[in-house]
Amino acid sequence: MYKSNKVVTAAMTLLVIFMSMPSANGQANNKTAKCDEAFDPIEFIKRFKIGMSYTEVQSALPKSVDQDILSYITTEEVFFLSVDLPGPGSWNASFKFDTLDAALRRPERMVELSCSAGLSSRSESFDSIVLKVTEAFGEPVQVSRSESKFQQAGWRVSGGSVLTLEYSIVPNGAGNNVSIEFIIKKNPRHNSANSKAVA
Repeated sequence: MYKSNKVVTAAMTLLVIFMSMPSANGQANNKTAKCDEAFDPIEFIKRFKIGMSYTEVQSALPKSVDQDILSYITTEEVFFLSVDLPGPGSWNASFKFDTLDAALRRPERMVELSCSAGLSSRSESFDSIVLKVTEAFGEPVQVSRSESKFQQAGWRVSGGSVLTLEYSIVPNGAGNNVSIEFIIKKNPRHNSANSKAVA
């Protein structure tokens, strides 16, 4: 009888431990969620510089990001890597790498970074984002606050690179959708929307 009670007690103890495990996981998930909410795209961008190697970019990426398969874009002769970033707003980033050895076709140096999100409401105005980027990178070379739904600003960053902010508003039935994109390029060559922001 004593032995059977001991077995029942041990079984109950294991059951209590097992039942408490999901709540511990829940606490870990809450910590992750809090960490995700603290995602700052400007701090993320500051980790990267044009010319970084593929290995350096991998080291600078947060450990929790989901990466797509590295692909080669034949028309641009670059490798393309897309990652999903933590936090609200569906932030994602994409990187382009040149290939110095055409025969081997491997990613070498970063030539472009794009970090973007689509938000369900105007949680941040264009001017508030410009202020945050200015605090991180200095005064912008140009800010375009047009009356249209599309606004831009540009900053010179390390190594002669250009950081462009593109901010657009798309009205919908529930309010406004906001699209935010940060792009870092070196020496824009075409008279595109990206280069106009910093012309």
